[in-house]
Amino acid sequence: MHRLLWVTEHYPPVKGGMAVSCARVVRGLRRRGLSVDLLALNGAHEPVEVRPTDGGADLRIRRDRSPEVAPNLAWSLVRERHLADPYSAIVSFGASKAGFVGTTFGAWLDLPSLVMVRGNDLDRDWFLPRRGGWVREALSRATAIGAVSTEKVERIARLYPGKCVLWTPNGVDSKRWELLAADVRRRDEVRSLLDAGHRRICGLFGELKFKKRIPFWLEAVRDAGLLSSIALLVVGQLDEDTTRILDDPAIAPRSLRLPFLPQAELPALYSACDFVAIPSAFEGMPNVLLEAAACGAVPLVSDAGAMRDVVEDGVTGFVFRAENRQAAGEATRRALELSSEQLAAMSAAVRARIRDRFSPEREIDTILDLIHRAAP
Repeated sequence: MHRLLWVTEHYPPVKGGMAVSCARVVRGLRRRGLSVDLLALNGAHEPVEVRPTDGGADLRIRRDRSPEVAPNLAWSLVRERHLADPYSAIVSFGASKAGFVGTTFGAWLDLPSLVMVRGNDLDRDWFLPRRGGWVREALSRATAIGAVSTEKVERIARLYPGKCVLWTPNGVDSKRWELLAADVRRRDEVRSLLDAGHRRICGLFGELKFKKRIPFWLEAVRDAGLLSSIALLVVGQLDEDTTRILDDPAIAPRSLRLPFLPQAELPALYSACDFVAIPSAFEGMPNVLLEAAACGAVPLVSDAGAMRDVVEDGVTGFVFRAENRQAAGEATRRALELSSEQLAAMSAAVRARIRDRFSPEREIDTILDLIHRAAP
């Protein structure tokens, strides 16, 4: 049975989609019987914290003002734990700092190194001077590479011919997103607050920064003459451009805006939406897409990242070319032309697709396949 060192910059209590995904995967691997030491390169109160847990231990290293301190403390801890109970492989969840540290430790310990590429690794960090160097070093040293979208698999394979690169998509537990009685009441309350009437409710969730391209999509909706046909449920944090647009009733649809909320409150909000809109310019595999679809919100998305892997246009949602305003407007028009019966059928279809193809079990299966290829 494999004993893994799992290296990451993102793990609870750190917030964000990567932290959520990391915790889910580590929990799934431990449940499958693997021993996993989780090395988190931030989030500690003390310089080094070791917390034994079922199936391994959580190792946390406090970030220091001097950037060389944390990795050296981590190396001392990892080396001692390896001598006491050897690891069989090192997995880096993220290809920049975590990837650089993980593959370095792998070389020093003469162990196979796996790198799990997330959205920002290629979309953002590859083009940054320092982090880009970390990403390139990590991918060149990696024994095997996993990526969250098929298009990232293709891009990595072209950069590193001959490397083992596999698609390792996210998963979501559909049962955790089933509505309770309180969720149904909250869903109906939210729809009533929006007073949508004939309008379809489109949800916008998460950290809505520039790459999410909400202003671009709203302009496409306006150009297509569809603003009066939608209402927005916005949950999360908005950038300045989006806030400015939504504050102007002359150019924005009716909206209800809520802050970031605990995960337990999200099923009611996702299910209050007819559609979830993710018009990103570039993307990994957003948890919002899987979560909202598991609740029956029909995706209205660009083809960035893994979204085209999840959504089949016209069958389980609507897909348009990223940064193509006319295509975004036309996809929105097609979505709004659905009858209530057609919308309900598509909602059921996307729920089934998420349940059957993007379960936590499948997510862990693909990662185990990658591990076994790197460390037979």
